[in-house]
Amino acid sequence: MSKLRIGIAFFYHESHSFSPVKTSIQDFYNEGFYKDKAIITAYKGTKTEVGGFIDILEEKNAEIVPLVTAAAIPSGIVTEAAYLEIKREMLKSIEQAGALDGLLLALHGAMVVEGESDPECDLLCHIRQLVGDTLPIATTLDMHANVSERMIAQTPLHFGFKTYPHIDMYEQGERAAHALLKQVETNERYFVSFVKLPMMPPSINMRTAEGPMHDLVESAIRWESEEGIVSASVMGGFPYSDIPEVGASIIVVATDQSRGDRAASSLAEEFWLNRDRFIMDLPGVTEGVSQALSLKSEKPVAIADISDNPLSGGSGDTTALLREMINRNLTDALFGGLYDPESLSSSVEAGEGATVSLALGGKCSPEFGEPVQVVAKVIKLSDGKFINKGPMNTGLMVDMKGAAHIQVGELDILLTGRALSANDPEMFRHIGLEPTKKRILGLKVKNHFRAAFDPLVSQIIYIDGPGVASNQLKSFSYAHIPRPIWPLDDVQTWRK
Repeated sequence: MSKLRIGIAFFYHESHSFSPVKTSIQDFYNEGFYKDKAIITAYKGTKTEVGGFIDILEEKNAEIVPLVTAAAIPSGIVTEAAYLEIKREMLKSIEQAGALDGLLLALHGAMVVEGESDPECDLLCHIRQLVGDTLPIATTLDMHANVSERMIAQTPLHFGFKTYPHIDMYEQGERAAHALLKQVETNERYFVSFVKLPMMPPSINMRTAEGPMHDLVESAIRWESEEGIVSASVMGGFPYSDIPEVGASIIVVATDQSRGDRAASSLAEEFWLNRDRFIMDLPGVTEGVSQALSLKSEKPVAIADISDNPLSGGSGDTTALLREMINRNLTDALFGGLYDPESLSSSVEAGEGATVSLALGGKCSPEFGEPVQVVAKVIKLSDGKFINKGPMNTGLMVDMKGAAHIQVGELDILLTGRALSANDPEMFRHIGLEPTKKRILGLKVKNHFRAAFDPLVSQIIYIDGPGVASNQLKSFSYAHIPRPIWPLDDVQTWRK
């Protein structure tokens, strides 16, 4: 009996409509754009969706047909040229792959492209035109996907992350692979039940360790223990995408349509009734730093600058928190990473041990804070490459396109050549900075970093400073989202 031939592919981006920094093809090259066998080299052994695909297909003795994988750090909307290039490469790889028995596709679900608000749907529709209506396709989706009814209609098999921080990418990849193989081998018929809610909750209180999303995910898991329910996913949506498809949703995969419909309706009702629990009021920069300094602990206190979190689309170079930490002449403190290729280049040119005048940050979005003029000492330089050792994307190589450890007064600062959230301590340790030795950590992060940093810090203070990823959704000038929508409008029911 010949092996089953299963294609694997990955196209991942979370697009912030209000970011001034558009996402180009170079951003995908920088993060990871692989074809053919290079995909196996990059992802085998990693705790990613693709890593999960590979392990299950190998375990089940299927032939893996690696197609195209492309991912870029969340930022502004993707340029049309970048999207068309990756889509063209993916469709060409499918066309040239020969006969496939199934396709595993890892998507984010919140990508926005110039002139295309629902690119994942567009991609799936073009794939369907190539492979026909009957080829089994399974997708994995980020918890913050903005899912559309039309996209869901392309295949019933969708598996959303159940954790935030997202540390179950690998497990959802495994589940998608198992379900796809079962459909191929047994002709199991799957149904999908989908509910779109008129709400776009902020993600600050969407962690799954506690709080309202924890409760919702536990309910979804209980539904999955019911006969006929294969998967139940609670999708929080990404509120910074100014598109008609924005918002929260429920996806239930079942072998019984009526059971799936009941599960989806129940989870939608629970999500709606708990919507106010997702709202948090956060301190500004000055208040947040004062709070951090007032705390006494043997472990560091982390100040999370959520408004400039690169994994929410922040530019990674706003200066309000940096300026506050410098002005207070903080000692025993670490700030990073600050995306500033210009200052990085000057530091490299000056060399380790040199003193150099720099204008730190404030170049991508000066409206959120001008550059900070400093005289810095260059402590250490690196190529910016490290391997994730924390619970998120474990084993995946990260390339920051260079890094520099500089000191301004007593403050340690990490400069990077790419905008990246400090989600793994290796980002600092690879260059000799040990975050656990500091009293105060000023980080451009939101919730993902907690997967690795929670055991290392005593407390986390979220601040809502100037930045494109502010928690105040009413401050954005939406033009394309459906209205009314909570929390911008007073909406009485999720039912149509």
